[in-house]
Amino acid sequence: MQTRIRWMLCAALVLTSALPVLADRIVTTSGQVFEGQILEQDEAKVVIKTASGVVVIPRIAIQTADVTTTAKPQTIKPATIDPLQAAQAYAEAEAAVNGGDWIKAGSLLEGLMQLDGTAFPHEKRVVGTAALATCYLQVKDPEGAAKAFERRAKLVDPESDKKRLLAAAEAIRKCAGPTIGGIAFAGVIIDNKPVGRYEEAIDAAMGWKAAQVLEEAKAIGLKATGLDDKAKLDDAVKRLTEKVAEADLYVPGFSLLHRKDVLMSLNENIVPAVQKAVELCTQERTDLSGYWRTSAASVKVALQFNEKAKAYLTRRREAEDGLKNLKVLADKEKVAELYDEKVAAPLLLQLSDLEYHLMMPGMPQRPKIALRKIGSDPCNR
Repeated sequence: MQTRIRWMLCAALVLTSALPVLADRIVTTSGQVFEGQILEQDEAKVVIKTASGVVVIPRIAIQTADVTTTAKPQTIKPATIDPLQAAQAYAEAEAAVNGGDWIKAGSLLEGLMQLDGTAFPHEKRVVGTAALATCYLQVKDPEGAAKAFERRAKLVDPESDKKRLLAAAEAIRKCAGPTIGGIAFAGVIIDNKPVGRYEEAIDAAMGWKAAQVLEEAKAIGLKATGLDDKAKLDDAVKRLTEKVAEADLYVPGFSLLHRKDVLMSLNENIVPAVQKAVELCTQERTDLSGYWRTSAASVKVALQFNEKAKAYLTRRREAEDGLKNLKVLADKEKVAELYDEKVAAPLLLQLSDLEYHLMMPGMPQRPKIALRKIGSDPCNR
């Protein structure tokens, strides 16, 4: 009996040591859930003790984390400030920033932001938002930093500055890594640059935003349709060049450096479409040439032939016109890469050949593919 009681007590001790009373919960990017107690965490990983054992989870693989049993990191909370003591609080905040006491500085600045314009004037508020952004970046709170940039955007007048500040807020939110309790333990990294201060965030975010605009401009070129029509191609060029010009607000001169890049999106649109058209027409021509012999047999068969031939002829013509328009654009823009002769020339030869039927038994010569005159002789083309 004593042995049994001893065994039960040992089992109870094992169980109570294996299972935390409260559970931290981590969800990975692949949807796996781990519950237990977080034992250790750093910029690279989180170690969690679960009922089945200790699990090491790479920080990059974490989607969300709810922390209940571990100590929460310090966060910036607004200090209560007497309006009459605003000047003193501002001086203390400046000293805290200079001394690297980010929690104290951020709390004082947040408290000052709660005061009206009489106690905390506009010019100090503008300066304070930049310092506040630095405080949040230093304590690795990306959402707090983004909101500080948004506050500053509301305080400045030039529209260009507003857009740049809002771009910085966007970059901070999108580039911050996984957070636990709102804290990004790996910090904020924008465009592969760790940022811990207002100026660093602005500098990195402008390049990041310009790159985003470049991708949006390329998307216009890749998604454009009807490029066999010269007017539509010109419109696409206008739209994508206007879009990439927006990047100059973030990085002056960016659009000139990347004009060729956005124009190449039209090549990446047209050339694969032409290659696909050549492939489809090559397959369809076999059926069309088979219909050629029988299309005079009845009105029904002739109509079927014409329906297929109309779609075929349109596809072949659009492909040929698309390549020719690309050549004109390449010459106009003086961008030789837009029209690669080694790629385009064989495609044009294939398209030229696809104007004609395959030779079939009974054909006196190789005719061009054309709509059938209903009831006409097969040899009448």
